[in-house]
Amino acid sequence: MTQAVPPLPVVVENPVVKFSSAPQRPHLRHLGRPSLRTSVSGTRRRARGEAPRVLLVVPSYTRVVEPSPERSSFRALGLDTFEVMKRAGTPIGLLRIAANARLAGFDVRIVDSPFAGWEQERRLVDLGAGSSLVRYGLDDSQLRAIIEEFEPDVVGVQCIYTVQWGNARALADLVKDIDPAIVTVTGGAHPSGDWQYAVPDSPFDHVVINEADQTFTALLQALTEEGGDLDAVPGVAYRRADLAVVRTTAKSPYMRILLKRQGLDQRLGMMPLPDFGMLDMRQYEQAYHSSGKRVREHGSWAQIFSTIGCNVGCDFCYIPMVNGPWRALGTDWFDLHLAEITKQGVTEVLIEDDHLLHDPLYAMRVFELLRKHDLPWVEEGGLSLFNLVLLHLGEEFANGMDDAERRNPNFRNVLSAMRSGLTCRDLIRAMADGGCYSVYLAVESANEDSLEQSGKPRLNAFQKATGEIVEMFTEYGIQVTGGFMLGFVNPPERPGGEPYIESLEQIEKTIDYAVTLMGHGMAYANPFIVTPLPGTKMWDFQKDYVVRHYDNGWSHEKGTMATEGWSAEDIERMRLELLVRANGADKVTEMVRRGTWPVDA
Repeated sequence: MTQAVPPLPVVVENPVVKFSSAPQRPHLRHLGRPSLRTSVSGTRRRARGEAPRVLLVVPSYTRVVEPSPERSSFRALGLDTFEVMKRAGTPIGLLRIAANARLAGFDVRIVDSPFAGWEQERRLVDLGAGSSLVRYGLDDSQLRAIIEEFEPDVVGVQCIYTVQWGNARALADLVKDIDPAIVTVTGGAHPSGDWQYAVPDSPFDHVVINEADQTFTALLQALTEEGGDLDAVPGVAYRRADLAVVRTTAKSPYMRILLKRQGLDQRLGMMPLPDFGMLDMRQYEQAYHSSGKRVREHGSWAQIFSTIGCNVGCDFCYIPMVNGPWRALGTDWFDLHLAEITKQGVTEVLIEDDHLLHDPLYAMRVFELLRKHDLPWVEEGGLSLFNLVLLHLGEEFANGMDDAERRNPNFRNVLSAMRSGLTCRDLIRAMADGGCYSVYLAVESANEDSLEQSGKPRLNAFQKATGEIVEMFTEYGIQVTGGFMLGFVNPPERPGGEPYIESLEQIEKTIDYAVTLMGHGMAYANPFIVTPLPGTKMWDFQKDYVVRHYDNGWSHEKGTMATEGWSAEDIERMRLELLVRANGADKVTEMVRRGTWPVDA
C-alpha cells in the first residue's frame, strides 16, 4: 500500500514588498528577523500545568480625512471635507478561533480596540495636501497596559481590511517592543491574500492563511508543545532563518461541514458556538450600527452568521478564498447560537452570511429561528440580487435561459425552491415575519458587461425586476440599502486582447440605476469604488493600475486605480455624484453627520 506523500511547502526565496503602508508612518523597529518557531513562555507554562495565554486583538483603526475633491457634488453642497466612515463590528472571526483554542486548553482573551476606544480620535499621520489619517480606538499606552497585564505567550492580530494593514503591523511592532519573545500571528483577508509580502513586511512571526478555525489552534499547539512541528501545520507562512518566506502547504484546508452526514456534536466540534461573553457587550449598545439606526433602545447588537463561505466566485471578491465554499452550519446549530447570544444581552443582530440566499429554503428556516428568539435583524452581508431576480421572474423566464446559464450551480437551489412553489414575495414576507427590518441589496452595476466579465450573473442589471423587488421589500416594511460598484477593470478575454475598462459613460448608467431604484422606494444608495484586493482573481491584473499605498485608497470609498480613461479622482467624484443624485442633499448631509448610513426603520 502506497503512503500518501505530504504536500511540499511553498518557498519564496527573495520576497519583494510591492505595496505597503504610507511612507509618512513611523518606521517599524522589529523587521528582518527570523520567525519564532517556539513560544518559550508558553511551553514553560504548559510544563507547569498552566494554560498558555493567547491575546487576540482587533487593532485600532484609521480613516482618511481630506479636502473634498474639487468640482465634486460634495463641494456643491458646501461639504469641504471628505471623511471615510468609521467601520468596525463585533469580531466574529476572532470569536470563532477563540472557541476552538479554548477547547484545546488555551487561556484566551479578546480585545476589540476600535470599539473599546470608539470615541477616542486623533490625527495619526499627515499625508500631505491637507489629507491625514485619523486613528480611532485604544491608543498605544492603553494597548501596552493590556498586554503587560495579561503577559500573553502569543498575540494574534486580525486584519480583515487591506486599508488597515498599517495598523495591524504597527500593533505587532508594539508587541515586539514590549517583549520580543512574544510570538505574533496575523490572519484575515489581507494577510491571507498578500502572505508572500505580508510576512517580510511586518513583525508578525506567522500568517495564518484563509479559514483559521482549525489551523490557528494547530499553530498554537505547535508553538507551545514540546517537539511541536510548525511545518506540519497546514496553511501557515513564516520567515525562515535565511529570511526566505515559507508557506507550509500550497493550499489551506477548509472545514468539511456536511449536514447530511454529520450530527450536531460533530459540527459543534469543528465550529463551537462563539462565546460573546468574551467581549464587553456594553461596547455594542450604540443607537447606530454599521447599517443604520437600531430598532431597539435596550441591549446590545451583534454580528452573527448562520452559514459560511460563498460559491459565486466574483473576480473582485476575496470571500471564496478566505472563507471557502458555502456551508450551512445547520438550523440546530444556529438555534443554539441564538439562545446563547440572548443570554449575553443581545437584543438585535446583523446577519453577516457571505451568501444567505444560496439555498432559499434553508434561509426560510433561519428566518423562523430569528423570530423564535425575538431578534430583530439586519441583513448586512449582501443579498444576492440575481437569486431574487430569478425567483421573481419565475419558471417561464428560467425555462427560456440558455443551457449554460441555467446550469450555473449558483442557480440550482433557487430553481429547486421555485419548483417547490416558493416565490420572491413569499421569501420577502418570511424575512419580514422573521423580524428583518433592513437589508443590503448587492445591486452592483447597471452594465451587464461589467457584471459578466467579473464573474457576476447578468441578472443584477435587470432594472424592471429589481425595481419591483425593492417595492416588495418596502411593502413589507424592510428598508433597502442598495450597493453599487463603480470602475470595473478586468483582464482581456484572451492573451493580447484589450482589457475591459468600464467607461465614465457606463458609470453614469449605474448612477441612473441608483436614482431609479430610489424612486421605487429604496432607502439609501451606497456606492463603492472597485478596489483591487490581494488574493482575489483580479489582483494580479488590477495591481498594475494601482495609484495609492494601502493606507489611502483601499477603503472602497477612495479611488485606488487609474486608467487611460479616468483617474482615481474622477472615480471619487463619480461616487460622490451617485451619493448626492440618488439620495439627495439632506440624506447625504445626515450621513456625514452620523458617520453611518442614514437608514431608519
